[in-house]
Amino acid sequence: MAGNFRPIERVSMFRTMAAVAWDPPRDPTIYGGHDMDATQLLDWLERKRAETGVKLTPTHAVARAFALVLARNPGLNVTVRRGRLYQRERVDVFVQVAVPPSNAPQGASQKADLTGVLVRDAETKDVVGIAEELRAKAERIRQGDDPMLAATKKNLSWMPPLLMHWAIRAATWLSHDLGLDLSGLGIANDPFGSVMVTSLGMFGVGHAWAPHFPSAKGLGVVLVGAAEDGVKVIDGEIRIRKLMPVMVTLDHRTVDGFQASVLARDVRLLLEEPERLDDAP
Repeated sequence: MAGNFRPIERVSMFRTMAAVAWDPPRDPTIYGGHDMDATQLLDWLERKRAETGVKLTPTHAVARAFALVLARNPGLNVTVRRGRLYQRERVDVFVQVAVPPSNAPQGASQKADLTGVLVRDAETKDVVGIAEELRAKAERIRQGDDPMLAATKKNLSWMPPLLMHWAIRAATWLSHDLGLDLSGLGIANDPFGSVMVTSLGMFGVGHAWAPHFPSAKGLGVVLVGAAEDGVKVIDGEIRIRKLMPVMVTLDHRTVDGFQASVLARDVRLLLEEPERLDDAP
Protein backbone atom coordinates (compact mmCIF):
# COMPACT_ATOMS: atom_id res chain seq x y z
CA MET A 1 0.00 0.00 0.00
CA ALA A 2 1.34 3.44 -0.93
CA GLY A 3 2.54 5.72 1.84
CA ASN A 4 3.59 4.89 5.40
CA PHE A 5 0.79 2.43 6.08
CA ARG A 6 0.47 -1.33 5.98
CA PRO A 7 -2.48 -3.50 7.00
CA ILE A 8 -2.47 -5.17 10.42
CA GLU A 9 -2.78 -8.91 9.99
CA ARG A 10 -4.08 -9.94 13.42
CA VAL A 11 -6.49 -7.83 15.46
CA SER A 12 -9.07 -8.70 18.09
CA MET A 13 -12.69 -9.21 17.11
CA PHE A 14 -13.70 -6.14 19.12
CA ARG A 15 -11.28 -3.91 17.22
CA THR A 16 -12.48 -5.40 13.94
CA MET A 17 -16.09 -4.63 14.86
CA ALA A 18 -15.21 -1.20 16.24
CA ALA A 19 -13.51 -0.19 12.99
CA VAL A 20 -16.80 -0.59 11.10
CA ALA A 21 -19.37 0.19 13.83
CA TRP A 22 -18.69 3.96 14.05
CA ASP A 23 -18.29 6.70 11.51
CA PRO A 24 -15.09 8.79 11.55
CA PRO A 25 -15.17 11.40 14.36
CA ARG A 26 -16.83 14.66 13.37
CA ASP A 27 -17.97 15.93 16.78
CA PRO A 28 -16.11 19.11 17.91
CA THR A 29 -16.92 18.61 21.59
CA ILE A 30 -14.32 19.23 24.30
CA TYR A 31 -14.95 17.84 27.81
CA GLY A 32 -13.24 19.15 30.91
CA GLY A 33 -13.74 19.56 34.62
CA HIS A 34 -12.20 20.34 37.97
CA ASP A 35 -13.03 19.67 41.60
CA MET A 36 -13.18 23.22 42.91
CA ASP A 37 -12.31 23.89 46.54
CA ALA A 38 -15.71 25.31 47.49
CA THR A 39 -15.04 25.71 51.22
CA GLN A 40 -14.69 29.49 51.07
CA LEU A 41 -17.46 29.78 48.47
CA LEU A 42 -20.02 28.00 50.67
CA ASP A 43 -19.09 30.18 53.65
CA TRP A 44 -19.33 33.31 51.50
CA LEU A 45 -22.75 32.31 50.17
CA GLU A 46 -23.97 31.66 53.71
CA ARG A 47 -22.87 35.14 54.78
CA LYS A 48 -24.61 36.64 51.75
CA ARG A 49 -27.81 34.77 52.64
CA ALA A 50 -27.68 36.14 56.18
CA GLU A 51 -27.09 39.69 54.93
CA THR A 52 -29.73 39.76 52.20
CA GLY A 53 -32.29 37.08 53.06
CA VAL A 54 -31.97 35.72 49.52
CA LYS A 55 -31.55 31.98 49.02
CA LEU A 56 -28.23 31.56 47.23
CA THR A 57 -26.69 28.40 45.79
CA PRO A 58 -23.37 27.52 44.18
CA THR A 59 -25.16 27.52 40.80
CA HIS A 60 -25.78 31.27 41.14
CA ALA A 61 -22.09 31.79 41.87
CA VAL A 62 -21.04 29.65 38.89
CA ALA A 63 -23.36 31.63 36.60
CA ARG A 64 -21.85 34.88 37.88
CA ALA A 65 -18.29 33.56 37.47
CA PHE A 66 -18.79 32.52 33.85
CA ALA A 67 -20.50 35.83 33.06
CA LEU A 68 -17.52 37.77 34.44
CA VAL A 69 -14.97 35.64 32.59
CA LEU A 70 -16.81 36.01 29.27
CA ALA A 71 -17.09 39.77 29.77
CA ARG A 72 -13.36 40.04 30.48
CA ASN A 73 -12.42 37.70 27.61
CA PRO A 74 -14.59 38.63 24.61
CA GLY A 75 -12.78 36.07 22.46
CA LEU A 76 -14.62 33.38 24.41
CA ASN A 77 -18.02 34.99 23.86
CA VAL A 78 -18.52 34.10 20.22
CA THR A 79 -20.81 31.97 18.09
CA VAL A 80 -20.72 30.24 14.70
CA ARG A 81 -23.06 31.43 11.97
CA ARG A 82 -22.89 30.00 8.45
CA GLY A 83 -19.39 28.68 9.07
CA ARG A 84 -17.95 31.96 10.40
CA LEU A 85 -17.23 33.21 13.90
CA TYR A 86 -19.28 36.17 15.15
CA GLN A 87 -18.65 38.25 18.26
CA ARG A 88 -21.54 38.43 20.70
CA GLU A 89 -22.43 41.94 21.82
CA ARG A 90 -23.73 40.91 25.26
CA VAL A 91 -23.17 38.23 27.90
CA ASP A 92 -26.34 36.23 28.54
CA VAL A 93 -26.35 33.15 30.78
CA PHE A 94 -29.03 30.47 30.45
CA VAL A 95 -29.69 28.66 33.73
CA GLN A 96 -31.74 25.48 33.61
CA VAL A 97 -34.39 25.05 36.28
CA ALA A 98 -36.89 22.34 37.18
CA VAL A 99 -40.30 23.94 37.68
CA PRO A 100 -42.97 21.79 39.41
CA PRO A 101 -46.65 22.35 38.58
CA SER A 102 -48.34 25.02 40.70
CA ASN A 103 -50.90 22.52 42.06
CA ALA A 104 -48.39 19.80 42.99
CA PRO A 105 -48.63 18.66 46.63
CA GLN A 106 -45.67 19.46 48.83
CA GLY A 107 -43.12 16.65 48.90
CA ALA A 108 -45.08 14.49 46.45
CA SER A 109 -43.66 12.83 43.36
CA GLN A 110 -44.46 15.08 40.46
CA LYS A 111 -43.70 15.88 36.86
CA ALA A 112 -41.34 18.83 36.94
CA ASP A 113 -41.03 20.84 33.75
CA LEU A 114 -37.34 21.15 32.88
CA THR A 115 -36.93 24.58 31.39
CA GLY A 116 -34.59 27.51 31.79
CA VAL A 117 -34.21 31.20 32.45
CA LEU A 118 -32.05 33.50 30.37
CA VAL A 119 -30.28 36.15 32.44
CA ARG A 120 -29.53 39.01 30.06
CA ASP A 121 -26.34 41.05 30.58
CA ALA A 122 -25.44 38.72 33.43
CA GLU A 123 -22.04 40.33 34.03
CA THR A 124 -23.81 43.49 35.23
CA LYS A 125 -25.66 41.60 38.00
CA ASP A 126 -24.17 40.30 41.23
CA VAL A 127 -24.91 36.88 42.68
CA VAL A 128 -27.93 38.19 44.61
CA GLY A 129 -29.33 39.89 41.51
CA ILE A 130 -28.95 36.71 39.46
CA ALA A 131 -30.64 34.62 42.16
CA GLU A 132 -33.58 37.01 42.48
CA GLU A 133 -34.09 37.18 38.72
CA LEU A 134 -34.01 33.39 38.42
CA ARG A 135 -36.51 32.99 41.27
CA ALA A 136 -38.92 35.56 39.83
CA LYS A 137 -38.80 34.20 36.28
CA ALA A 138 -39.10 30.58 37.45
CA GLU A 139 -42.21 31.56 39.43
CA ARG A 140 -43.70 33.17 36.32
CA ILE A 141 -43.07 29.97 34.38
CA ARG A 142 -44.64 27.90 37.17
CA GLN A 143 -47.75 30.12 37.08
CA GLY A 144 -47.93 29.93 33.28
CA ASP A 145 -47.18 33.64 32.99
CA ASP A 146 -44.44 33.48 30.35
CA PRO A 147 -45.99 34.44 26.95
CA MET A 148 -42.97 33.43 24.85
CA LEU A 149 -42.70 30.00 26.47
CA ALA A 150 -46.46 29.48 26.22
CA ALA A 151 -46.38 30.32 22.50
CA THR A 152 -43.49 27.94 21.91
CA LYS A 153 -45.26 25.07 23.68
CA LYS A 154 -48.49 25.77 21.82
CA ASN A 155 -46.79 25.74 18.41
CA LEU A 156 -44.92 22.51 19.13
CA SER A 157 -47.58 20.58 21.04
CA TRP A 158 -49.53 19.44 17.96
CA MET A 159 -46.48 18.31 15.95
CA PRO A 160 -45.54 14.65 15.58
CA PRO A 161 -41.94 13.94 16.68
CA LEU A 162 -40.43 13.78 13.17
CA LEU A 163 -42.02 17.07 12.12
CA MET A 164 -40.99 18.67 15.42
CA HIS A 165 -37.39 17.58 14.76
CA TRP A 166 -37.25 19.38 11.42
CA ALA A 167 -39.24 22.37 12.70
CA ILE A 168 -36.72 22.98 15.50
CA ARG A 169 -33.79 22.66 13.12
CA ALA A 170 -35.40 25.02 10.61
CA ALA A 171 -36.28 27.57 13.29
CA THR A 172 -32.72 27.50 14.65
CA TRP A 173 -31.27 28.04 11.18
CA LEU A 174 -33.67 30.89 10.35
CA SER A 175 -33.31 32.73 13.66
CA HIS A 176 -29.63 32.12 14.43
CA ASP A 177 -27.88 31.69 11.10
CA LEU A 178 -30.01 34.12 9.08
CA GLY A 179 -30.91 36.44 11.96
CA LEU A 180 -34.65 36.50 11.25
CA ASP A 181 -37.08 37.65 13.95
CA LEU A 182 -39.35 34.70 14.78
CA SER A 183 -40.71 36.07 18.05
CA GLY A 184 -44.20 36.08 16.56
CA LEU A 185 -43.98 32.28 16.41
CA GLY A 186 -42.88 32.02 20.04
CA ILE A 187 -39.19 31.66 19.15
CA ALA A 188 -36.97 34.06 21.06
CA ASN A 189 -33.86 35.55 19.54
CA ASP A 190 -30.80 33.64 20.80
CA PRO A 191 -32.81 31.93 23.58
CA PHE A 192 -29.85 30.08 25.14
CA GLY A 193 -27.37 32.93 25.30
CA SER A 194 -23.62 32.80 25.69
CA VAL A 195 -23.41 29.73 27.94
CA MET A 196 -25.76 27.25 29.63
CA VAL A 197 -25.47 26.38 33.33
CA THR A 198 -27.25 23.47 34.98
CA SER A 199 -26.94 21.79 38.36
CA LEU A 200 -27.18 18.21 39.54
CA GLY A 201 -25.78 18.98 42.96
CA MET A 202 -29.28 19.32 44.41
CA PHE A 203 -29.84 15.66 43.49
CA GLY A 204 -26.60 14.53 45.10
CA VAL A 205 -24.89 13.83 41.76
CA GLY A 206 -21.17 14.54 41.65
CA HIS A 207 -19.52 14.14 38.27
CA ALA A 208 -21.37 14.21 34.96
CA TRP A 209 -21.11 15.96 31.60
CA ALA A 210 -24.06 17.43 29.78
CA PRO A 211 -24.43 17.24 25.98
CA HIS A 212 -24.74 20.26 23.75
CA PHE A 213 -28.34 21.14 22.98
CA PRO A 214 -28.44 21.46 19.17
CA SER A 215 -30.30 24.79 19.19
CA ALA A 216 -27.90 26.38 21.69
CA LYS A 217 -25.16 28.33 19.93
CA GLY A 218 -23.01 29.45 22.83
CA LEU A 219 -19.71 28.56 24.42
CA GLY A 220 -21.05 25.30 25.84
CA VAL A 221 -22.73 23.70 28.84
CA VAL A 222 -21.60 23.94 32.45
CA LEU A 223 -22.71 21.33 34.99
CA VAL A 224 -22.37 21.95 38.73
CA GLY A 225 -22.05 18.85 40.90
CA ALA A 226 -22.63 18.33 44.60
CA ALA A 227 -20.09 19.78 47.04
CA GLU A 228 -18.81 16.98 49.28
CA ASP A 229 -15.98 16.40 51.73
CA GLY A 230 -12.73 15.56 50.01
CA VAL A 231 -8.99 15.58 50.53
CA LYS A 232 -6.76 18.42 49.35
CA VAL A 233 -3.10 19.13 49.97
CA ILE A 234 -2.51 22.73 51.14
CA ASP A 235 1.01 23.91 51.96
CA GLY A 236 2.14 20.29 52.14
CA GLU A 237 -0.59 19.30 54.61
CA ILE A 238 -3.56 17.01 53.96
CA ARG A 239 -6.83 18.75 54.77
CA ILE A 240 -10.53 17.96 54.48
CA ARG A 241 -12.25 20.50 52.25
CA LYS A 242 -15.57 20.87 50.46
CA LEU A 243 -14.86 19.91 46.84
CA MET A 244 -17.42 20.85 44.16
CA PRO A 245 -17.09 19.37 40.66
CA VAL A 246 -17.61 21.85 37.83
CA MET A 247 -17.72 20.16 34.42
CA VAL A 248 -17.86 21.86 31.03
CA THR A 249 -18.75 20.70 27.55
CA LEU A 250 -17.22 23.15 25.05
CA ASP A 251 -17.57 23.68 21.30
CA HIS A 252 -14.12 23.30 19.74
CA ARG A 253 -15.26 25.42 16.78
CA THR A 254 -15.29 28.47 19.06
CA VAL A 255 -12.71 27.58 21.72
CA ASP A 256 -9.16 26.31 21.34
CA GLY A 257 -6.95 24.75 23.99
CA PHE A 258 -5.38 28.03 25.09
CA GLN A 259 -8.76 29.74 25.47
CA ALA A 260 -10.12 26.75 27.39
CA SER A 261 -7.20 26.97 29.80
CA VAL A 262 -7.85 30.71 30.33
CA LEU A 263 -11.51 29.94 31.01
CA ALA A 264 -10.64 27.21 33.52
CA ARG A 265 -8.02 29.33 35.31
CA ASP A 266 -10.21 32.42 35.66
CA VAL A 267 -13.37 30.58 36.72
CA ARG A 268 -11.42 28.61 39.31
CA LEU A 269 -9.90 31.82 40.71
CA LEU A 270 -13.34 33.43 41.10
CA LEU A 271 -14.95 30.42 42.76
CA GLU A 272 -12.08 29.65 45.12
CA GLU A 273 -11.69 33.33 46.09
CA PRO A 274 -15.40 34.26 46.04
CA GLU A 275 -14.94 37.88 47.18
CA ARG A 276 -13.77 38.48 43.61
CA LEU A 277 -17.32 37.72 42.42
CA ASP A 278 -18.29 41.20 43.65
CA ASP A 279 -15.71 42.85 41.36
CA ALA A 280 -16.84 44.85 38.35
CA PRO A 281 -16.57 43.13 34.98
